[in-house]
Amino acid sequence: MINSIKKFYTASIKRQLMIAVASVHAFMMIFFVIDLVDKEKEFLTDQHTKKTQSLVRTLAANSTSWVLANDVIGLEEVVESIKHYPMLQYAFVTDRNGQILAHTTKYHIGMYLHDEKSRELLLSEPKLVTVFENSEILDIAVPVKRAEQHIGWARIGLGKQDINSGLEKIKSDGLIYAFFAIAAGLLFAYLLSESLTKSIYRIIDTIKRTKSGEKEARTNLKRYDEIGVLSNEFDILLQKLSDQYALLNSVIESTPDLIFFKNYKDYDGIYIGCNKAFSKYTGLKKKDILGHSDYEVFGKETAEFFKEKDNEVLNAGKSRSNEEWVTYPDGSKALLDTLKAPLYDSNHNIIGILGVSRDITEKTLNRQELDKKNILIFQQSKLASLGEMLANIAHQWRQPLSMITTGASAIQVQKDMGTLDDKLMYEELEAIINSAKYLSQTIDDFRNFMSNSKSSKEEVEIKKVLDDLQSLLNASLTNNFIELKVEIKDNPNLTLYGSEFLQALLNIVSNSKDVLKTMEGKNKKVILVQVEKIEKNSLSIEIQDSAGGIPEDIKDKIFEPYFTTKHKSKGTGIGLYMTLQIINRSMKGEILVQNKDFEYNGEKLYGANFRIIIPVSQT
Repeated sequence: MINSIKKFYTASIKRQLMIAVASVHAFMMIFFVIDLVDKEKEFLTDQHTKKTQSLVRTLAANSTSWVLANDVIGLEEVVESIKHYPMLQYAFVTDRNGQILAHTTKYHIGMYLHDEKSRELLLSEPKLVTVFENSEILDIAVPVKRAEQHIGWARIGLGKQDINSGLEKIKSDGLIYAFFAIAAGLLFAYLLSESLTKSIYRIIDTIKRTKSGEKEARTNLKRYDEIGVLSNEFDILLQKLSDQYALLNSVIESTPDLIFFKNYKDYDGIYIGCNKAFSKYTGLKKKDILGHSDYEVFGKETAEFFKEKDNEVLNAGKSRSNEEWVTYPDGSKALLDTLKAPLYDSNHNIIGILGVSRDITEKTLNRQELDKKNILIFQQSKLASLGEMLANIAHQWRQPLSMITTGASAIQVQKDMGTLDDKLMYEELEAIINSAKYLSQTIDDFRNFMSNSKSSKEEVEIKKVLDDLQSLLNASLTNNFIELKVEIKDNPNLTLYGSEFLQALLNIVSNSKDVLKTMEGKNKKVILVQVEKIEKNSLSIEIQDSAGGIPEDIKDKIFEPYFTTKHKSKGTGIGLYMTLQIINRSMKGEILVQNKDFEYNGEKLYGANFRIIIPVSQT
């Protein structure tokens, strides 16, 4: 019951205001009527008392001589003279003993007063006394005196009909006045609440229209009170939201990417938004997409595929991406890279999915072409190094071939002279075997370097890569009086494709070697390689030469394909370009170049500094 009353009262501001005003009016008017009746009753009672006292005093004064003369007939005339006084109930005169000498009702003449109030009066001090009073009558007695001699009592009982009728009229008029006052208050409350709630309902209506999608809905209230301020601020907020929506919608609509939104809170994958690009992809208008599922927009097979991808996002609670070939309504095909991410409400509950699909067809084709180009350039780079590698191998083979020839000749001469013993024969044969193994290892290093395989990665220590670098270039460097110094502070394992990294280092060191070969004078010809970890998962390889540095006007061009400062018969301009591709793309690292002073064995030198930074873990 209480809840029903509370619900009834709080269901409407208009109702609350009207009930409140009516209640206040009713309380105030009831209080006013009660107070008015009390005050009027007090006033009328006072007037009635004064009137009764005056009348009884007059009766006492007029009766004095007749009581002294014991003239009953005279007293009767005195009493009879006031018999018709308004609301007079009775009037009589007694002697001191209480015998009635005159009475408005002659029947009582000669009788004695015997009631308790009268006996108390006869025994009391002779003065004005209110014998009794109730809602109907007031009885007042006044002593009849001659000078100071008390000779009897005059009493009058005056009815209160005028008081009661006056109070009843006041109550009746007060209730009528209260009714009209409450009615006027209700009318005022209604008009006031109508004015207030009309504006509030207008704001509520604007909210509903905005919620239903009407972006230009405004209250447009012309008020200057608090509701007017609220309305104005609300309109400003709506305008800001409208501007933000327009901007966001413009971004979504103008982007060439396919954008769509699905509702998974109230519906099972219903489209609730999309842009022009997505509409073009489906071949449908927006109104034919929104409010429909994949099964209604696409065929069953496509819908099942999209549903599967949606479930992956919903179950994982995080974004997922995939590439897919799609066919547009005009028959053209495109490769889309689609990213789907969950949408959350304020309580972090998944309510839908946001999807963004980007056409990567051209990018993928360009990347494939670039990969083919890079593979070709990479092979060109290796072929460009082939001549030099063969020269290095020829130089490295001279000594072991000479040792094999010398050992075989020694065995043959000793055999012909009959001086060959087993010890000498085994020593010479071991030297021949070692030389043959060295030749075989050189062939293996060359074959590994020239390998085109990039099918799988392998784990290798950085020291092993640098050892192979020294093995391939050692003869050529030594022949040109160039010192290659390798300092390894840290030797982590790297996971790399074949000989890619070795190729990258070989291109840099070979360029330094080519410049150092042309240098004349007393300057040291040094190539210094320093390896150390610089962060937890990063490795730094610095290659510093003493060749005088790279001219500033070409330093920014050295990694461009086919850029070279050498004669066309000696350089292709693809070495450093391939190094950059290997470091940046294949190894996810970076390469920096600068000209730098350094000190080596107490001598100050100057040259180019290449710094390679790569992640230690290559997966």
